[in-house]
Amino acid sequence: MNSTPAPYTVLITGASSGIGHELALRYLQQGARVLVLARSGAQLDLLVKQFPEHCVAIPVDLANVDESQRAGEKINQLVQHLDLVILNAGTCEYVDATQLSRAPFEKVMAVNWWGTVNSLLFCLPLLRKNNSPTMRAQLVGISSMASILPMPRSQAYGASKAAVEYLFNSLRVDLANEAIDITVIRPGFVKTPLTERNDFPMPFALTTAEAADNIVQGIRKRRWLVQFPWQLVWTMNTVALLPLRMQVWLLCKISRT
Repeated sequence: MNSTPAPYTVLITGASSGIGHELALRYLQQGARVLVLARSGAQLDLLVKQFPEHCVAIPVDLANVDESQRAGEKINQLVQHLDLVILNAGTCEYVDATQLSRAPFEKVMAVNWWGTVNSLLFCLPLLRKNNSPTMRAQLVGISSMASILPMPRSQAYGASKAAVEYLFNSLRVDLANEAIDITVIRPGFVKTPLTERNDFPMPFALTTAEAADNIVQGIRKRRWLVQFPWQLVWTMNTVALLPLRMQVWLLCKISRT
């Protein structure tokens, strides 16, 4: 367990499983007050039972505007400010380009894009209310290594993560004069219930505990960009330096092997 003092009030979306659940455990173990948001209320209740004095569960579908507004109203009643917000809620649907349909794009963008925007609407004002003389507020967005290359079947997922990265980097410019630090996380493959559905090899895949180690460390150091694992980071960033024509040729060759 990381012994670094945790922010006093933390909000984590997508906290019912995977990376979000592991991050919630880390900050709860450090003694922070953690607001956990997800669609699965039953899983959130288990966290509350483990940490009844520190954990607050808010079941919500962040892709739904009305539910998000109600969640925001409840959160404003519970806390006066937020120190750390981790917008982790996400999903993945793969696209069949031979039978293109709206369905995977609608589902992925509803959660990954609109869920992020809806969360920001109530989180950002509470981050602005942080008035700690020693700890600046921090906003963290979970992107993906898939955002940097045109990966096969990832048209919906990769586009949503690229959009989230642009959003956070643009906010970094507009909030430059405010006491809010922004961190973007680009994980590689992580073994979660979501990735269990993958029907292809996942090179250098990490456990949720290993992913959380990287994320917590990056948040503590207030890095602008946190990428892992290093083997995949090196490989994908090297390919990203190639001309687009060569990127596509190489990725086509790899995806057909």
